[in-house]
Amino acid sequence: MAQLRPLGDRILLKNLDKGEKTTKGGIIVPDDSQMSAGERGIRPRWAQIYAVGPRQESVQAGQWVLMEHARWTEAHKVEIDGVETEIWMGDPEGMLGTSETKPDDVA
Repeated sequence: MAQLRPLGDRILLKNLDKGEKTTKGGIIVPDDSQMSAGERGIRPRWAQIYAVGPRQESVQAGQWVLMEHARWTEAHKVEIDGVETEIWMGDPEGMLGTSETKPDDVA
């Protein structure tokens, strides 16, 4: 497969944090990462940057980014290094923070 590269300042995400979460206080936040989810599971989510566009200066491929809820597209399945992987297009305006390493609470 050819290298998938976003245009402009766009970002491509992989490893979007999905799954039910339990807060420190014991509240269960259901997993509903679909765009049509309504109010269920609304929360920021961590994802790993797969690729960045040529005008993106805030983040680099490989970093983890905390994305504001619903600031990504539906998942698209692509083959990366022989493995089928889900990729999302993330809205650069929805980035809340970054981490060089995988956050502890990401499955």
